[in-house]
Amino acid sequence: MRVLVTGSSGLVGAAVVARLAAEGCDVVTFDYADGQDILDYQAVLAAAHGCAAIVNAAGGGREGDDPGQGFITHNVTGNWNMLAAARAVGAHRVVTFSSVNAIGVFRGEARPDYLPIDDDHPLHPPTAYGMAKRLVEELCRCFSATSSVATIVFRPPAIVDPARHAEMQAARDADPAAEWTPFWEYGAWIDTRDVAWAVLAALQTQGIVHLTGMICADDTSSPVPARDLARRLLPDVPWRGPEPDDPAPVLVRCDRVRNALAWTPRHRWAERGL
Repeated sequence: MRVLVTGSSGLVGAAVVARLAAEGCDVVTFDYADGQDILDYQAVLAAAHGCAAIVNAAGGGREGDDPGQGFITHNVTGNWNMLAAARAVGAHRVVTFSSVNAIGVFRGEARPDYLPIDDDHPLHPPTAYGMAKRLVEELCRCFSATSSVATIVFRPPAIVDPARHAEMQAARDADPAAEWTPFWEYGAWIDTRDVAWAVLAALQTQGIVHLTGMICADDTSSPVPARDLARRLLPDVPWRGPEPDDPAPVLVRCDRVRNALAWTPRHRWAERGL
């Protein structure tokens, strides 16, 4: 399969390129660092020629942009260019990225309505970044409803590579309160390699018209059970459903993607040298 990957040298893009290449895909790279711009439709169209699918892993904005306008333009116009190019060249699928920030309860923005947070949690993003990601989800849903291009949109939490893992772990070793100061993100995270596995599953799974769902690790980034931290930090947030049998449950669930793509994260926080 010939696949165009935008943002191909970034945190997510590089992992996706490596995974797809290892699976024998013919990967076409596309990156702003190489002078290629997802806001340039003609450039995207030329790169997509002959591709069966597109993976948009380009970042959410650029240095120097007005933050709000930059997020909206880069995400909405950039993803529109991917979708339009896919339709023009006959590509059957676009995989792209939203964020848990489309929900509006991360980064201290608001308390969740309930725990664990799942794919059906109400969406009320207060920031331009969160709104931009939410618009991407709806753009993809509407595009797939009116074209032959299937779309899969992932909502990841913190995406972690070895350098980021070491940075976060060092901060918490120095001061455990660093996990929830200035805000707590429920211990949610995902390894870059598990993101790449999810992309591969999205490209290989047949029968999907549109899917938006969260992807996250099977454990948390904290040595303290997340349920215990929730009782301490969010005592007024109701627990939805019965108490789990797992003594250390995750607080962000990704059942929709698990079920639709038969995908399971493979990497855990306790691994060293991820």
